[in-house]
Amino acid sequence: MMTYIIIASIALILIVLGLIFFIRIKSFKPNPNKTEQLKQLNDDLHSAGFAYNYKNDYFYAVKDCWQRETGYCALYDEGTPFFNMIIDCEPITFSYNGKRWLIELWKGQYGITTGAEIGIYNTVSEDIHSEKFTGTFYEPISDDEQLEMSFVLFKNGKKLLKRKACHWWLTAFKLGEFSETDSLVMKAKIKFPTRDMCKAFTDALIRTGYKQKEFSVKNKTVTIHYTKPHTPQPTAPEKIQAFSVQQVNKTNCGAYRIATAKYSDTLDKLEYLRSFVPELYEFMLHSLYAKEFFDAFEWLIKLIRHHKHPEPPCKPEPPCKPEPPCKPEPPCKPEPPCKPEPPCKPEPPCKPEPPCKPCSCNQTLCKQHCKRYHEHQISDCCDSPQYKRGYTGYEEE
Repeated sequence: MMTYIIIASIALILIVLGLIFFIRIKSFKPNPNKTEQLKQLNDDLHSAGFAYNYKNDYFYAVKDCWQRETGYCALYDEGTPFFNMIIDCEPITFSYNGKRWLIELWKGQYGITTGAEIGIYNTVSEDIHSEKFTGTFYEPISDDEQLEMSFVLFKNGKKLLKRKACHWWLTAFKLGEFSETDSLVMKAKIKFPTRDMCKAFTDALIRTGYKQKEFSVKNKTVTIHYTKPHTPQPTAPEKIQAFSVQQVNKTNCGAYRIATAKYSDTLDKLEYLRSFVPELYEFMLHSLYAKEFFDAFEWLIKLIRHHKHPEPPCKPEPPCKPEPPCKPEPPCKPEPPCKPEPPCKPEPPCKPEPPCKPCSCNQTLCKQHCKRYHEHQISDCCDSPQYKRGYTGYEEE
């Protein structure tokens, strides 16, 4: 009895949740503001490198998308079926202005969309030779090398997509549209900057197998009628795999159309999916060259970076202009000579001592003792009383 009660409770809960979900779906009303809807969608697409054109109802790759840094090589084309892309590839290679160029056309089924592309790449590097990959790896072109391009994609004779821009990777994808590659015809136009580059490209078209009726030239613009590729296709040996992938793509496109049948506007369809079937919404966002596609070739990107030639050294900067010599400082003014000191006044000469008076006494004795008498300031030794008395007892010094 308890088991039946539990089962009945679970069933009741599921019925209630189903009713709530049904009521929410029935009451859902898309945002009538198309500007807000478009901004929300493009914000969600930004990380994928794409945007949505509301006026013409297609998705496209923006110029500065992250895919630009991944370059391109034949190995990418070989890997497309593993990511639900069954497309016709037409690589046209030629040399011009010291570089090897690749201009490739694509058309076909890209997961849950039908679309077309024109990509332009070039390289100055040598081919890669490794165990996993041998061939040319092309780098993204610079902004100055981008070309004016346009294409119109027809499906069973009816125009499906149209795009025009100066670009390096011109793309357009129609959501929910399923197509076999042989039902699509692409009319592509490329305007070249010089006649020499234009001729190098048309010569390459002829080498690839294009006949005069399949392309035309006017001034420097080449128009290509791309119905089926002239180059060997990477998926040719795997027809069974291509058929299986297309069956999945067809089923997914049908599921999208059924889930959004209530709405005719793509923005309304996607807002509805975002609200009620987020898994399908996320699947749609990542069906166009998702990062998982290039993640599968991460080993190749590392290999390419390893083989890249070193960048040329930077040009030496011009030497600095010599600074003008400093102006010589003016010489110091000579200091005025010192005034000569006045000569010292000569000291007056010493007065001469008066000569001794002649002595009338004993001359011999007087001469011997004259000096002493002079020291005693006796003017005349003979005047000494001792000499007058005839005293001769003075001792010599």
